[in-house]
Amino acid sequence: MSTPLQKNLKKYGISTVISLLIAYVFVYLRVDMDHPEATALVDWYLILCDAFTVPGLLFLMFGLMMSLSNQGALDGVGYVAKAAFRMLVPGMALNMERYKEYLERRRANRIKGYGFLYVVALANMAVSGVFMVLFYSLYK
Repeated sequence: MSTPLQKNLKKYGISTVISLLIAYVFVYLRVDMDHPEATALVDWYLILCDAFTVPGLLFLMFGLMMSLSNQGALDGVGYVAKAAFRMLVPGMALNMERYKEYLERRRANRIKGYGFLYVVALANMAVSGVFMVLFYSLYK
């Protein structure tokens, strides 16, 4: 069994690696890697600012979707999708649960421990803010 510290390190580590990978891909697509010296320093700051903003906003939006889903905002959509799938598969519509039962089951099984998404988003946005300040210090 892993300790809570190991679980947190794993969550934060994996999400940080994913965010850095997204930022790297963004930089790789925007800069000519054969001649990176051809890109001006002010352009580097702008590219790095954008590169860290993208994963920051992605993690923020995933965190907000988790929060909304956890509050029950998407329970109706989930029930309708599940019911539609059961209606399409022969024989599965016979043992369909009621909406009230579905809501009770969903309330009992709410997701916990997704706050790391907000922390990683905030860290990315902070790094992006630093590059934005550096960009505007050189921009004329």
